[in-house]
Amino acid sequence: MQSLLGEGLFRPEFRLIVEVLLALIFALLTLALRLMRSVGFSGALMCAAGFALDIAVSPTFGPDNDLARVLAGMAEVLVLWGAIRLMFDVSDLVGRRSRRLSSTIFKDILLFLLYGMVLLAVLRVDFRVDPTPLFASTAVVAVVAGLALQENLGNIFSGLTLQLSKPFAPGDWVRSGNNVGRVQGIRWRSTSVITRSNEKLEIPNSMLAKDVLVNYSNGVVADEISVGISYSAPPNYVREVLLETLRSAPTVLQNPAPEILTSEYGDYAIKYRIRYWISDYGEAELVRDTVATSMWYALRRKDIEIPYPIRTLRLHPEQGRGSGAEAFEREIMAELRAMDFLRDLRDEELRLLLPEVTVLKFGAGEVIVREGDQGESLYLIRDGTVEVIALAADGQQIHIRDLKRPAFFGEIALMTGEPRNATIRARNDAELLELSRDGFTELFKAHPETAAKIGEVIALRMTETRELLTAAPHQDGPHTGARWFIGKMRAVFNLGALR
Repeated sequence: MQSLLGEGLFRPEFRLIVEVLLALIFALLTLALRLMRSVGFSGALMCAAGFALDIAVSPTFGPDNDLARVLAGMAEVLVLWGAIRLMFDVSDLVGRRSRRLSSTIFKDILLFLLYGMVLLAVLRVDFRVDPTPLFASTAVVAVVAGLALQENLGNIFSGLTLQLSKPFAPGDWVRSGNNVGRVQGIRWRSTSVITRSNEKLEIPNSMLAKDVLVNYSNGVVADEISVGISYSAPPNYVREVLLETLRSAPTVLQNPAPEILTSEYGDYAIKYRIRYWISDYGEAELVRDTVATSMWYALRRKDIEIPYPIRTLRLHPEQGRGSGAEAFEREIMAELRAMDFLRDLRDEELRLLLPEVTVLKFGAGEVIVREGDQGESLYLIRDGTVEVIALAADGQQIHIRDLKRPAFFGEIALMTGEPRNATIRARNDAELLELSRDGFTELFKAHPETAAKIGEVIALRMTETRELLTAAPHQDGPHTGARWFIGKMRAVFNLGALR
């Protein structure tokens, strides 16, 4: 019986010591890999078991003992199998450093073939067994086994076909039938897929090869939402509102550009298909939630109805309207007086603004005004919190501050016609009052003296808080700032000389 290390490599008195050291090394490697939960655990274990078996056989049995020869052959097979497994695990670890998921069918088949070759080589060299008759005698058994395992063999060959044709790669989002998920890898019988619900699906390779396969990992993926809009809303206006909503959604790609398609005239609404593009199909449901939520707020603010087939009966609609409208009017006027430049207006002057006051609701994360856009309205916060954001020189967004009730913003762009100097975004669901430029136009026409008073108050506050627009030619005092501001107001509202 020959040792694993051969008869000529080491002197007999050192051979056992070397085998003991190797057995200890592989045993410690097995323990370390097991504790780290790393690959290579099974290969190191087989090597350690092979050397340990060879160490136990050598002093126990004589050189011509048949059992010793069998055990020594088993030890040799274990060590060689362990070495092969270690090499495969190391190469697999190197190949997966940049990718967590991988297919294993080729590796498994090659590993199986190498195991068989090692076993045949040991039988041939150590036991003088000729494998040729063995192949001939097992031909009938192979045919019977092939018929019995026809389905499994079909899955194996289908898996090889999928691996060679590469319709998807590990990590891709795919759909097969009603199954949608991220591919983990192709194995002997099936392909592993993880769904959005973190469920692990094992789809048979033969089924996957026969079915229509959709791969969503082609760079960008389109998604759609359908919505019914009232016939009273012009389609071009609806398209404009929806496109602005999609432009404000950070997870929606702008290249390719979103599309709003008028698709159907229904019984009670015009149907629109909203198509937009995303970069990761795994986030499709979250993006759809963001888009659908933002659309509701945007359509509600623009007073665009999403109708549904109901029948509404109104009994005595006049009853109670007068007192409710008056109470709401008083409430709005009280909130408008929270703005310092409207505080001293008389009730009859303030009422001229009311027809152009709109109550708007914004959802969390929605952009209310955008830096650089033209502004024709100002906003007063009734409820919720908004944040002020400005662009730095490097193009990064910088958070300036948060605003809450009764803060207001947008008066500079409204009064001067200058672009918005900051972006305002809702931190949570917020309700705001919007005052349009038309309301102030009516006020200034009926009471021209109010324009100068309002201009002076706003300009003084701008100077005191160092928020004068960069377009102002001089910033050397409140009077210069007031003159510049009132001059802008005169041009915007087409007013004469203001004093």
